[in-house]
Amino acid sequence: AIWVLAPAMMPASVYRMIEPYLPQEGPIPTRMALAVVPDIPPTAESPVLLSETPNEEIYPDYFVSAADAVVTDPLAGQPLRIVIPSIDLDAGIVSVNLEQMTGDDGESYYQWQVPAGFLAGWHSNSARLGVNGNTVLNGHHNIYGEVFGSLVDLEEGDEITLYDKNQAYTYHVTTKEILPERGEPLEVRLENAKWIEPTADERITLITCWPYTSNSHRLVIVAQPDHS
Repeated sequence: AIWVLAPAMMPASVYRMIEPYLPQEGPIPTRMALAVVPDIPPTAESPVLLSETPNEEIYPDYFVSAADAVVTDPLAGQPLRIVIPSIDLDAGIVSVNLEQMTGDDGESYYQWQVPAGFLAGWHSNSARLGVNGNTVLNGHHNIYGEVFGSLVDLEEGDEITLYDKNQAYTYHVTTKEILPERGEPLEVRLENAKWIEPTADERITLITCWPYTSNSHRLVIVAQPDHS
């Protein structure tokens, strides 16, 4: 009964079944950042000046450049496919990068590219498969094929398998969080962004928007290998 009063709270699968009978305007296909890493605002000692030349590209401290990353096989451990049986998901994975953006207030922030298709995006500076660290994947939930449209239906213990070019890596869901994002203060968005930072343990983190009819929140799924 509560879903009739607040349809945005229902699972995507249920929403699609009764969507024709609901008095709503449909999904909001807004290309909003799934995970934002804002710059820290300048202090009084570092005033913001008008640029005379294009700004030099600056990345967060934990960003690892291609020149510094030593990998014998460029594709070893790079996720290429994701399979989640419980939600009938089988999709390819492509590498995505950070983009520097400028907000309406003139402040700079970073957001990750999101594939425009039925594909998940692997954050290119996140961990590769089979090693300690945080392997981060993103994907759209209500546009461009909705690759992560049913991610909200995952439950603790559900199996997720990722593949590189040589082998499969199996994980089980340990954490599911829905976090307010749009319109939130900087400190809240910075706290949300910690979910995609490097970790000491081996894990995968899946990020998408929520609910199905909007993108005001971020859905975070964490899964870990059985041996962790």
